[in-house]
Amino acid sequence: MDENMLRYRRQFLLSREIVPGLNNWNHLDLPNGCHLYAHQDLNIAVKERNGTFIVLLGYLFDPVDDAKCNEDILKDIIEKAETFNCFVEAIKNFAGQYVFIFLNNNSFNVIHDPFALREVYYCTSINRIICGSQPNLLKEYSHPQINITSDRSIRYFHDHELKGSRSGRFWIGDETYFEGIKHLLPNHYLDITNVIVKRYWPREMIATLDLEEVIQRSALFLQGVLRAASHRYELMMAVTGGMDSRTLLAASRNIKDKIYYFINKHKTLNDRHPDIFVPSAIFKRIGLPFHIHEYDQHVDNKFAEIFLNNTFLSTDKLLPAIYNVYYKQHSNKLNILGVGEIGRTYLGDAPRRIDGFYLARSLKFKKSLYAVEQCQKWQNHTLPAAKRYNVNIMTLLTWEQLEGNWGVVGNSESDIAIEEFDPFSSHYLYETLIGIDKKYIKHDVGRIFKEMINFMWPELLEFPINPPKNKNDHLFLIMKSLKLHTPIKKILYKWDRLKYQVKKYRRQ
Repeated sequence: MDENMLRYRRQFLLSREIVPGLNNWNHLDLPNGCHLYAHQDLNIAVKERNGTFIVLLGYLFDPVDDAKCNEDILKDIIEKAETFNCFVEAIKNFAGQYVFIFLNNNSFNVIHDPFALREVYYCTSINRIICGSQPNLLKEYSHPQINITSDRSIRYFHDHELKGSRSGRFWIGDETYFEGIKHLLPNHYLDITNVIVKRYWPREMIATLDLEEVIQRSALFLQGVLRAASHRYELMMAVTGGMDSRTLLAASRNIKDKIYYFINKHKTLNDRHPDIFVPSAIFKRIGLPFHIHEYDQHVDNKFAEIFLNNTFLSTDKLLPAIYNVYYKQHSNKLNILGVGEIGRTYLGDAPRRIDGFYLARSLKFKKSLYAVEQCQKWQNHTLPAAKRYNVNIMTLLTWEQLEGNWGVVGNSESDIAIEEFDPFSSHYLYETLIGIDKKYIKHDVGRIFKEMINFMWPELLEFPINPPKNKNDHLFLIMKSLKLHTPIKKILYKWDRLKYQVKKYRRQ
């Protein structure tokens, strides 16, 4: 085990001056005198044309011309990138996990993939460090030294309220536990010159599409990016009983012999769990190998120490699988996983009256004053764009807070062991899914995905999708069938709001 290779693996750092201690990282001098450091396992590609300089950290796939490599795609992009806005438009049709640095006479900007899976944290005041992959990385190499925040509300949230939220790694808002470090959320870019974060999506009305067009566009896109990925990497794909992995399995049909399909049998899973018995039945039916990983819970102490230090808010929940499965057995592969929830109105439609409490409660933070405050701040910033371009603000909440703050942690944790890819992470794809005429999904928000599966691999619909896992799931289905779910939900909401108001009054 090479400890230096594991430390901050696949991460980057952008600085205003030379940073001691990163001699074994790739180092690039930018034309404006800044310095880019990239871990040797993080892909880096550069293109320059007519005074515009772009750097890619990570990778891109072209779903149409799937044989193209990063350099080929960069050539296509920079030919259209006369301005930063043109550049943003040029990258929309690709999928990948990346950070771009865009530099010309008018702009010095950092932008990441639509899901922000290649994370970016940045300094809000003048420092040797500009931005990088993780706040603890920025803190370690900062000058002047960055310390833990003095903000009492942030510290209370971190120390008392965070632990009960989705494995203790679901931050709310763009603040962090460190003074003067913020998180760049999805659909935003960092203007380094002015140290300002700006929203770049949505910026135009989403076109309304009929069902058939949405199905064909989405299916062909997913098939294309998976085909492109198969040209460059050995692939592995986790398959569960859920909707998203079923959709990706269907999209992989034409390259099925090139993919290692599997499921990690975590301690909470047994043979009767849908994530075990459903995919097992599917692969028996389609005649492909399916690997159920049962693995040792022991983890090397040094590996665990580096792992927990590499990623802010990392936990040891998935550490045994990351170490014993990904690191020790499959570190040469690209792990395919996907989140299609943005295309299914995961948190429902927004009510007429919406505020920070409603948003925070939707994210399971109904008791947190800090979470409500941050959600209100996010709403004030986001609602004008949502209204102007007719995008459901609850969809943006799922995208920018749930996935942009919680979902990315698991992806960043895995960087120590394996490279991962989410084929859904594309503005082109999500504009297509969001753009469907609502009459097609009025009573079934998952219809698009079922139709995509039927289009790509209809046999996969012979098996249940997301069958109930426990008594609570069964109870929910019973209440829904009796039409009790909505009135009970309204009563609970009013009760939770009353309790929150009492708590807020007592704190004043």
